[in-house]
Amino acid sequence: MPLNESEMRSKYSEEVQELSRQLAEKDIILDGYKKEHGKLEVFFNRVCNLITPVLPLPSQFKLEKRSQSECIAVMQISDGHMGAVQLADEIEGFGEFSPELCESRQISYAERFIHWIAMHRQAYNIREVAILVTGDLISGDIHEELKITNAFPSPVQVVRAAEVLTKQVAMIAPHFEKVTVHFISEDNHARLTRKPQAKEAGFNSLNYLVGKLAGVYLEAHHNVEFNIYPQYEKVVTVLNRQYLISHGHGLISWMGIPWYTIQRKVGKESTSRLQIIMNDIVKAKDVGFHKYIFGHFHTPFDDVLYSCCGSVSGTDAYDHKNGRFARPSQSSWIVHPKHGEFNRINFQL
Repeated sequence: MPLNESEMRSKYSEEVQELSRQLAEKDIILDGYKKEHGKLEVFFNRVCNLITPVLPLPSQFKLEKRSQSECIAVMQISDGHMGAVQLADEIEGFGEFSPELCESRQISYAERFIHWIAMHRQAYNIREVAILVTGDLISGDIHEELKITNAFPSPVQVVRAAEVLTKQVAMIAPHFEKVTVHFISEDNHARLTRKPQAKEAGFNSLNYLVGKLAGVYLEAHHNVEFNIYPQYEKVVTVLNRQYLISHGHGLISWMGIPWYTIQRKVGKESTSRLQIIMNDIVKAKDVGFHKYIFGHFHTPFDDVLYSCCGSVSGTDAYDHKNGRFARPSQSSWIVHPKHGEFNRINFQL
């Protein structure tokens, strides 16, 4: 049926034509994005297919039942900054850092963690360990000074960081019945954009590739479950505790630990998640949390509702310039089925 004059004007008006053009342009952008995203996934899969998994070490796990309570150990790994270089002379000897120190400190952390668990097994039954990996495992190229002073480019940092993480988990795996790795990929130093992005930031990060490589390396370790979360934060369950894990770079700070910002963040997260839970109580296991766990601030601190892990690098030139000092450290603790977290320790590296 032919269109009348008013219908013709409506169909071919300038406004309609402009809207049609915008829709067509969006379709082209979306198609291009899907192609690029697909290329990235194909590339990741090809790289992973070329990797030979690391063979597991002989099991050392032997549990003598000490009590009725089954506890779970928690090991947090955060802010490794593989590839970064810090000369001691530049910061008056308050610290130093290099790829060699990065690896040796993290391996030492794993060794000391094993001994620490052996001590706790004199009193508690500990069959499992949860490893919370909260980002910034590489130095990255997000600042011009890092591009100049890093020991090697970002792709090399990715490979070295994945190898170190693999070594840590492979060392720990023989001493437990089960190892569960919770790897959050969205962080600060590994991002591929000048400014932090929101959508798909967990994919558009070299840290995602660190997790993918480590996961493939550990495929032959049948007692290791490696979970990668390409997102800003994720609720993970450890025994009967639910942890909201994140790198923490979204917490705005100035000249130190942002206590108010963290309290505000925890409050807002609790309020928003409560609304979901009240409408669907089953969602409590997916979105509810007992404690917010993060890194990013390079110094350890702990509260009832949140805790922060230190860094492998410790004090750098930026910290020194602003009068801050933090020893290199990583945090661990035990989860009791009734009493929650206890015996938190900040291993000085």
